[in-house]
Amino acid sequence: MLSVGLALAVTPADAAPPTDSVASSPEAAPGDPTAESEALLEFHFKPVANLQIAIWLEDTSGNFVQDVLVTQATAKLGIGNRSGMTTFLSSWRAPYGPRPSVLPIWAHSRGKTYPRILFHDANLNNHTSLGFHESSSSAETYFCRPLTPTEDDAIVDTMTCPSPATFRSDKGQFAPGGQTSVYPPRNDLTNFDENRDSEDTKSYGALNELDMISRATPSPGAYLFAHRIHFDEVPAGPLVAWIEVSLERDENPDWEFDREDDHWVDPKLPAYGREYFGQPAVVYRVEFDPAEPGYTSVTEYAGYADWDGASGAVHPPDSTISASGGSGADRLQVHDKFGVPARFGIYSHGWGTGGGGDGDGDGDGDGDGDGDPTGGGGCTTVDLPAVEDLQLVATDFDTVTATFRLPEVPDGIEPSTLFAGWITPETSDFQLGASKAVAGIPRLCREPGELDCIEAGPGDLVTIDIDQLFGNYTYSIGVHYEDICTNRSEIAVADVTTPAQKFQTIDGACFIATAAWGAGWTTELRALRWFRDAYMIDQPIANDLVRAYYAYGPVLANMIRDVPPARAAARLMLRPIVDVAKQIVMGAG
Repeated sequence: MLSVGLALAVTPADAAPPTDSVASSPEAAPGDPTAESEALLEFHFKPVANLQIAIWLEDTSGNFVQDVLVTQATAKLGIGNRSGMTTFLSSWRAPYGPRPSVLPIWAHSRGKTYPRILFHDANLNNHTSLGFHESSSSAETYFCRPLTPTEDDAIVDTMTCPSPATFRSDKGQFAPGGQTSVYPPRNDLTNFDENRDSEDTKSYGALNELDMISRATPSPGAYLFAHRIHFDEVPAGPLVAWIEVSLERDENPDWEFDREDDHWVDPKLPAYGREYFGQPAVVYRVEFDPAEPGYTSVTEYAGYADWDGASGAVHPPDSTISASGGSGADRLQVHDKFGVPARFGIYSHGWGTGGGGDGDGDGDGDGDGDGDPTGGGGCTTVDLPAVEDLQLVATDFDTVTATFRLPEVPDGIEPSTLFAGWITPETSDFQLGASKAVAGIPRLCREPGELDCIEAGPGDLVTIDIDQLFGNYTYSIGVHYEDICTNRSEIAVADVTTPAQKFQTIDGACFIATAAWGAGWTTELRALRWFRDAYMIDQPIANDLVRAYYAYGPVLANMIRDVPPARAAARLMLRPIVDVAKQIVMGAG
């Protein structure tokens, strides 16, 4: 974490923690800022797992100033604005069903709208279904087929899901009549199927301007995010920092929902998906002056959002929102920073015009905290070299280990945060904006004895794990870093192919059968999968046949998918096997 060398005036350890607290240096008077001045801000909080988060700045009159951070499922992958019904049941990486309740206070505060996304499927009867969109679906690099609740529970444990070789998704199209959403569409698409995708999908990336602030969902525990603001881009005087956090399935007695009554259970696929409704998003609000070096924080939440995301209203705190156990207002947990217990805090280094960048808040570049306090953290914009000798090794079907060497950097520059992202190598260059950020990468240590960080400096080798990948799939993986002033390095890129999973019962296979019957969840396919899992996996020859089928099935399936006579022939050949499987299934039941 950042070592702040200011003499902080903090709350005594035996005093009651304040609702709003400020720790600052009374002798630190900021200089006169100019148009070129910048302030380094640090946002400190301690999230629980699996949050969607937005941080943004407003003026004290409530006018939106700028975005700071938005987690990538909302900012990059379009969960707020995508095909399907808002009441669709969810699951791990579910591809359909917009989530307008994910971060509505942030979304409405921005004053922006985007074209609403609907299914591209020409069959309107399928617009209320979790499946059966084959005619309008193309290769999917992130999302999975809908899962049953049992599958979803199992899959979250391993953070894996079916390979994109076995699942395609409908990427949607713009709604007719100018319908809009306050959330952007996904912007991670780099390859388009001219026969299956709408032309509108090629515009999604240009509409979504959140590339630079999109981040992976933080791992549980104390978290620091640094952000630089320019004096000529924000109003003079105090600012207000907001953080909004939401969590799916965060229910309590006042916000209790039912799978069947409150969500849409697809009658064609009644076993698939699980409920996601819960307590609404909550927000914390901190008013601070970027000109004043110091730490400002709060322990109490400011309010909560509309349950359905209908507006940007902030409802005042009340007893219906949980306050413990990582639920409700406790999604951000109290932690101690600079001697002050808080849930959300901002440290400003004050306005400055550049300098050494030592991270101690005094701006003199020596790291001792006794210099000129007007340096805004001593930050300046510099070009940083890429990491060196990047090597990728697939250590499991869903995990790649990256090893690289930190480069030599100019004096006064201190690398702070490591980043990795992946794309499928469909283009000749690595597109950071389209890449999916990898979660859980530790920061570089800043202080002796610091925990949960990587102890490394220039010239040292670093190893990180990149997980939540697909088996038997090729990736381009980019690694870069930022210094304490948020300067971003060049990106080092390498390719790697993951091994096939030895056997995966949670999958979207039965490729040829799926193409033959036109859907992945028919009675015939369920019988085939059950027969495979119950009888074939323990037989060596049969298991080899299953593996061969997984390897070559997608190619054959694509050959017959749009050829009705070929599909009919495939059904005819598979029918005897299906009949035997169904008889065994009924007998076993």
